[in-house]
Amino acid sequence: MHPTQTEFINYLRTSGRVETARGYGNALSHYQRWLADAGLDPLTITTDGIRQYQRFLAEVYVSPRGTRLAKGTQCTRLATVKAYHAWLARRGLTLTDVSRGVQLPVIARGPVARDHMSLQEATAMLQTLSAEVARYPEGSQRWADAVRTLAFVALGLATGRRRSGLRSLSLANVDFTRNEVRIEREKGRPGRVLPVAMWAMVCLRTYVERARPVLCWQIENAWLFVGDRSPQLGRNTIADMLEQAQAKTVAANPDLTDLAAKRITPHAMRVSFAHLLFQGGANLRTINELMLHEHLGTTARYTPLGLEDLQRVCATAHPRG
Repeated sequence: MHPTQTEFINYLRTSGRVETARGYGNALSHYQRWLADAGLDPLTITTDGIRQYQRFLAEVYVSPRGTRLAKGTQCTRLATVKAYHAWLARRGLTLTDVSRGVQLPVIARGPVARDHMSLQEATAMLQTLSAEVARYPEGSQRWADAVRTLAFVALGLATGRRRSGLRSLSLANVDFTRNEVRIEREKGRPGRVLPVAMWAMVCLRTYVERARPVLCWQIENAWLFVGDRSPQLGRNTIADMLEQAQAKTVAANPDLTDLAAKRITPHAMRVSFAHLLFQGGANLRTINELMLHEHLGTTARYTPLGLEDLQRVCATAHPRG
């Protein structure tokens, strides 16, 4: 990776955009390999050169699986390159932002196509995880692991936080007196204080006061969710936790036939949060604030309106309904 690219990634990390830095690092690695093969330098490349990279992504590049890049992936990689070159110009490392004239591919935005849980499925998962906690003696390692999983799922379903948002919470961000969590920054933007349902705070308090001391192998660790072998809960550990939680819920509730086919991830819990709020009568603006979306259009993609909903609104709200 070019030294300026490494400096750009470090800038993102120090700005609190750790997840963005990870994604941008991967995209810039692909960009730098293309630059090296083309005999180009990121500090002297022209706008035409970046357009050449755009054509490479769209028409030439083939993934290890032998497939072309989806438009969304092309857009992500090109957006990273544009952010990098804009940063170079702001730092005075280049005279102008040579990527300014390059347009991102146009992508039709439909509903967020992610699996999500219904109210029945979410309730069943919380009940299954609670039963799992009761299986083990309090204070044991397995009991503490089960409480951590329950608290993580409960907080995810009750707040709709992204995986990065849940991982980056510290003990100081939680207010048990007011039943709130403070989101300091998310995706590079200042956060806000969010309310949390009482049932989720009860799970979280049990974890913090009784289970976390069993799991925390470092005396000074400010992270809320601690990892097995690291101060902070790892991405792979989270994936394993949710996979096991889903499997146990399906095994304990064979009537939930749809849940077995779903892929439950932190983002699936986020989509579940939006759907459950919307179905419960929350308006789009409120959901937008709770999910920390910049635009209402983004929130709308999480809460698509079905035909039945439209018919019900017309029947009840229209003066001639």
